[in-house]
Amino acid sequence: MDPRISKQRTALVLDQPFFGALALRLKVVEDTSCKTFWTDGESLGYNPAYLGGLNDLQTRGVLAHEVLHVANGHCWRQGDRDPKLWNDACDYAINPIVLDAGMLLPKGVLVDARFKGKSAEEIYGILAQEKRQREKHQGKGKQDGGKPDAQSGQQSASQPTQQDGVPGGSSPPQSSNANGANTPSVNPEPGATPDAAPSCGEVRQYTGDDKASKEADWKVAVLQAAKAAKMRGALPGALEAMATDAVEPVVNWRPILHRFAQESSPTDYSFAMPDRRYLHMGLYLPSLNEPAVGDAVFVRDSSGSVWDETQAQFAAEIIAVNAGVQPRRLIVMDCNTHVTQVQIFERGDAVEFDLLPVRGGGGTSFVEPFERLAKDGIRPAFLVYLTDMDGRFPDDPPDYPVLWASTTPLKRAKKAPFGEMVEVIC
Repeated sequence: MDPRISKQRTALVLDQPFFGALALRLKVVEDTSCKTFWTDGESLGYNPAYLGGLNDLQTRGVLAHEVLHVANGHCWRQGDRDPKLWNDACDYAINPIVLDAGMLLPKGVLVDARFKGKSAEEIYGILAQEKRQREKHQGKGKQDGGKPDAQSGQQSASQPTQQDGVPGGSSPPQSSNANGANTPSVNPEPGATPDAAPSCGEVRQYTGDDKASKEADWKVAVLQAAKAAKMRGALPGALEAMATDAVEPVVNWRPILHRFAQESSPTDYSFAMPDRRYLHMGLYLPSLNEPAVGDAVFVRDSSGSVWDETQAQFAAEIIAVNAGVQPRRLIVMDCNTHVTQVQIFERGDAVEFDLLPVRGGGGTSFVEPFERLAKDGIRPAFLVYLTDMDGRFPDDPPDYPVLWASTTPLKRAKKAPFGEMVEVIC
């Protein structure tokens, strides 16, 4: 281990006990194949050449950065997401916490006020959406003969920026040229990070067979580190909130959706059709009677606040629920302030079918889908509404089960006045 890392890890133990206690759990290894630093929840790798370009305070900040990747569970939650985009999303989530704790990070780190307080999953959805829009725009530009857009050269107000790794710093990011002079860095496009300014610390997925136990051990360690730091009066509010969020269990929304649909379907025992398995014994026992399920309604928020990737995964679950429950009709509505599209599939249609893309844009109101069902005399077996929960709710609750699939974490989402809520994390 490089003595500078050992020294700064000790400094964290003394000055930032939350980070220090967790940093001691990572095995430090020299790795000349990586660009900067990395962690997979078990080891902390570093490139000695990159380390040589950091001062002591920056080294300490990068160690804290890597610790937060693991403390937040980033090493366990990537799934099938794009690794580069996931790493950017994780950096946006944790860099403000490192800076708010009074530490220094290398120049060029990813910081964006839009993402403060958001989870890596939420940020990833935004970055993925912006990347698709950018690629679509670039493709259109090629079709138009490569003519520059009239707005090119003007920076969007919501565009992410790279910032100096100074706590609370807002000065334009700079980089050093070959002569050591500071020159302004170019802000990246939304969802993109220039190769010239890589992340100061990479998050890698843990690949061991004991992933579940490793994740559980880290959750316990995070709680213990937070408690110890708080007793010493060295746990900032942002870190305390992060530690609480990091140890909360992640609930898979898909089984909840399927269970809600099944439980909303009529099922009972009846003597109308005795159980044939016992007739030869002269026993007339009731059999499980499953009357035909009525209409199943799914409403997709089409205001643009629900990202394409989430919409695509939700569409797949709509099809899966339809195959499992087999309602009389599957009704899929798109709605922003008004219903913009309705698709109806009768029972007997192909089990696998393609839903049309979401149609809409603009504001959000949840009222019209319920009003339209009432006007048409439709009382569905259940209704599922995918939305960020930021809109106007109906004044009166319907007399059928409703599940709100919230793309906003439930702790921050507006509470629905009726029905159940589940957090959708894609």
